[in-house]
Amino acid sequence: MTVTQLVGILIAGFSGLAIAAIGAIYLVAPRRAASGFGLPSLPQESATPWLQLKGLRDLATGVVAGVLLVTAPVPTLGWALLAFTLIPAGDALVVLRSGGRRGMAWGVHGGTASLMTVGAVLLLAG
Repeated sequence: MTVTQLVGILIAGFSGLAIAAIGAIYLVAPRRAASGFGLPSLPQESATPWLQLKGLRDLATGVVAGVLLVTAPVPTLGWALLAFTLIPAGDALVVLRSGGRRGMAWGVHGGTASLMTVGAVLLLAG
């Protein structure tokens, strides 16, 4: 394994842990978690279960990333990480299109997608 691949694996691991943690937060404190997403408003209180569904999906995404880290060959991990970048890139687009906070869209969601892309490239190039 090369240093390049090791850095890619660290980025993949960090990304998986981060999204699993975000998912857990959405499960226990969905409205508080949603307030930091960057959208211009929160859904009505009665829609809180939808936020918990997001939490379950984020948690599952993090678990899948962890399983891939442990079981998949490096190139497979790289392609999976690249595919996972669709999530934060899509989040950024949704925030921007809804008139949400541009700083969150570009800085958090866009930054996450960029970091994950770098990790994927390192895994695939190594």
